[in-house]
Amino acid sequence: MPPIPQTIAPGVSFLSLPDSRFKTARLTAAFLLPLKEETAARYALVPHLLCRSCAAYPDMTALNRRLNQLYGARIHAGVSRVGDQQALLLTADCIDDRYALKDEPVAADCAKLLLSMIFNPALEDGVFREADVDPERRCLVEIIESEINEKRLYARHKCEQLLCPGEPYAMGVYGDIERAKALTPADATAAWKELLSTASILWIYQGGAEGADAAAAIGAGFAVWGDRHPAALTTRTAFTPPEQPVRRTETMAVNQSKLVMGFRVGIADPDEACMAARLMNALFGGTPHSMLFRSVREKLSLCYYCASSYDYIKGVMLVDSGVEAAKADEAQAEILRQLDLLRQGAFTDEDLEAARRSVLNQFQEVDDLQSSRMGWYLRQSVSPRFTSPEESAAALAAVTRDEVCAAARQVHPICVYLLQSEKGGED
Repeated sequence: MPPIPQTIAPGVSFLSLPDSRFKTARLTAAFLLPLKEETAARYALVPHLLCRSCAAYPDMTALNRRLNQLYGARIHAGVSRVGDQQALLLTADCIDDRYALKDEPVAADCAKLLLSMIFNPALEDGVFREADVDPERRCLVEIIESEINEKRLYARHKCEQLLCPGEPYAMGVYGDIERAKALTPADATAAWKELLSTASILWIYQGGAEGADAAAAIGAGFAVWGDRHPAALTTRTAFTPPEQPVRRTETMAVNQSKLVMGFRVGIADPDEACMAARLMNALFGGTPHSMLFRSVREKLSLCYYCASSYDYIKGVMLVDSGVEAAKADEAQAEILRQLDLLRQGAFTDEDLEAARRSVLNQFQEVDDLQSSRMGWYLRQSVSPRFTSPEESAAALAAVTRDEVCAAARQVHPICVYLLQSEKGGED
């Protein structure tokens, strides 16, 4: 049975994932808001600011002393994307209560500390301290700037901008660099208050118990905060295929050109055909034995790597490859040819079952790590219901060859982005 979250405050839910296999407990607070250009940078700053201190422990020394008292617990932040939403994460990791020397409620104490950091941060004259904002602002700017150094990631993001123009999905999850550089303590404070008032918040607890004490502490914290008005969370999946795919070429000092092709898929969560689309993607280019890998890379040697990825929340698929600029057009043509073969069912049963086993293995690995379990359910936070890895595996096992071909026929080429070398060729 899939886990069922309990509502503990307006727009605040608590999902318990008890599992006695782990010696640690993990509590994650995920704040979800619509991803917007004007707010992305200042929202992305907040979880990292909150991790630095709180009113009760106003500097890193005091906070670390308290974490050491909690058997070396850790607090860390993160930012990610779920469909068209920006997800801001705060996570506490600690030993499970079963291993505390004097039966201390370590998980509940960590929940209280996390709540103290969220609701009562260290402020000065009602705003975040410049001494805290300045280093986190610089780190945020460096994260945004670092994308240009990771050319594969850079090319994928450029393709997403062509694929979903004017949509939140095309925006960087950390915001734009100019807004990040201009952030002030007042901006960060306003963003923090907006998070607590308008975000949809999912708490995910993992440990040997049900986490009832943690849920009670969280509910009490939000009861004190007051009224909340969570913003609506929606992801745009509708699209109109262009007559011809949009093509963009950019020249840069790179040793290896990057070819990224963007596709919209007429299948997205909660469509029942999503599992067929996920299997279709694995067969097409999502595994080391996929059609793209075997043909474009191994047989024809048109690229250094070639892989596809499918975002079932948004209904988009990217095929990215490292190529020689002179072979980019030939690689693009072969990728489209392989898609046509997939639509026609020109693959063997052995190919299909190998792809199915790969996806099944991914589902089975979800429960191996607490972090991957958290990520599994976080991605479903905007879905009508949660689905367990076991339930997904059963659905995958029932997908037929015809359903895979039908899913492939729902794939529409939208754009092509090529990042090529300034020299017109590679060494």
